Amino acid sequence: MTEFPGFIKQQVASRLHRPDGTTETTRAPAVWTLAHRGYSGSGRLDVWAYATKREALREGAELAISCGLDEKEEQARRHYEAGRYQKVLDLYEETHPETHLLRVQAAFLQFPAC
Repeated sequence: MTEFPGFIKQQVASRLHRPDGTTETTRAPAVWTLAHRGYSGSGRLDVWAYATKREALREGAELAISCGLDEKEEQARRHYEAGRYQKVLDLYEETHPETHLLRVQAAFLQFPAC
């Protein structure tokens, strides 16, 4: 695997909770992504990769505000200034049609078997 220092990190890929109370956590290499589908691009899904979840959330919140939140814009700006970026993204999805998407999530990398 090619190394990208600070960019690709081991993230929780799954967590298995057993009846006996034990937990098994599996980690896999991943990057944080911001996915957006809106009015532009004829329904195109744009995806960007970031080194940290916080960075992806901040950029997503900025995009949400620039795309316009109409009556919720002042509330979104307060959340943004307070660093509550996920709340800004939630407002975006709450105020836009179901065909729109603005989400941050880990994208797990898969490498072909040699």
